[in-house]
Amino acid sequence: METLLYLKNEFIELAVSPEVGGSIYSLRYKKDGEWLDIMRPTTEEALQDEDAGSFASYNLFPYSNRIENARLKFKGREYQLEVNFDDGHAIHGEAWLKPWKVVEAEEDRLLLEFNSKDFADISWPFPFQARIEYAVKDKDFIVKTFIKNESNELMPAGMGIHPYFMRDLKNDGENPVLKMETMGVYPGETQIPAGRWVEAPEKWNFTPGRELPVEFVDHCFRVGEGPIEISWEKSNVKLTMERDAVFKHIVLYCPVGERFFALEPVTNCNNGFNMAEEGIEDTGTIELEPGEEIRGEIYFRFE
Repeated sequence: METLLYLKNEFIELAVSPEVGGSIYSLRYKKDGEWLDIMRPTTEEALQDEDAGSFASYNLFPYSNRIENARLKFKGREYQLEVNFDDGHAIHGEAWLKPWKVVEAEEDRLLLEFNSKDFADISWPFPFQARIEYAVKDKDFIVKTFIKNESNELMPAGMGIHPYFMRDLKNDGENPVLKMETMGVYPGETQIPAGRWVEAPEKWNFTPGRELPVEFVDHCFRVGEGPIEISWEKSNVKLTMERDAVFKHIVLYCPVGERFFALEPVTNCNNGFNMAEEGIEDTGTIELEPGEEIRGEIYFRFE
């Protein structure tokens, strides 16, 4: 049986599995005396199978989303990574596929650590350390991320989280309203961008606020630094996401016919490292010197 660790207060209950990628098992919010699943709840089968991709949320280190054909291009060199998805690419990094260590565990705070040197089968050429901290305080859920280059050479780095939120909180068919400062979207017919971000079409411009698309969407957006809001108006619940400026991108994934969607705050765009190597600007690629680290915080506030 995999161990779940809980953080809970009057309004928020969070369950986390350190063994399954440090992933979130569930996130619930208490509204008018009723506990509501805000994130897609994890099944018992997914827990037993250690299937992080089927959890409520999982962690993205040392990069977000895809590296095309699992070939990393950086500073004139190419590195063959392991293909870990059925579209032929490397996806979501390495840390979501491995257990994390518990560093500190309190009633309202949990600190986890991942060190790539602990594993012989890491498909990444640069040793790195990652940390993630979860905390609950009143009606706030806080995520703090950290990545450090443990190699002796320059390393491309990225980080983020992959939460799946519920479209409807009470199984009533509600479709929430998403509001986020949409600077642009990455073009292309697949999840590998065809170039630098461009102006988003009106249907994907969420700056004024609009209902989630009902058609299939799996695209990376360049967003501004302002807060992002998800409003379930029928349920009278609003979730506001604020994050540090390092999280320049949001990946929006809307599968057809499902009660959930993903809204992922991340540093780099899809295939961002390879795009940066080609000279494309503003991909969110971070370059860490040996021993250098970067941190980022994401705040979720319930109303």
